[in-house]
Amino acid sequence: MNSRYASIVLFVSGTALTPAFAQSEHEALLCEAAETNRVIELVYDKDVSKGCEPRIVDVHEVGIGNNGQLYLHGWQTRGCTKGRDFAAERIFRFDKIKSVQMIDGDFDEKSQSIKAEGWDGCIGNNCFIAENICE
Repeated sequence: MNSRYASIVLFVSGTALTPAFAQSEHEALLCEAAETNRVIELVYDKDVSKGCEPRIVDVHEVGIGNNGQLYLHGWQTRGCTKGRDFAAERIFRFDKIKSVQMIDGDFDEKSQSIKAEGWDGCIGNNCFIAENICE
């Protein structure tokens, strides 16, 4: 095999793996947060272009969806969602996470009770989590 062909094959195969790597680059940090009841600051998808502050999220669980995507389930206490800023249970797709860092903070009572209940991987009747990775 000539070196030019080998370079093309390596580039194409490496490019095909890039989305999977981008999805999982935050997995260890988010699992650590879930397992130790830690709070994160998260920049998600188009938050910056919408003028949103970074989201503050209590990490409850990380799982793999039926579609093979990684998801974060947690309680968001700050950050806009459709132009509103309020505390609520949320699901985040890893491929839309732009940055994440652990910060100081504690789960409030509502967040603690939701985490204690566990999550069945569903939103309403739409059950899309195939496997729980950590909680």
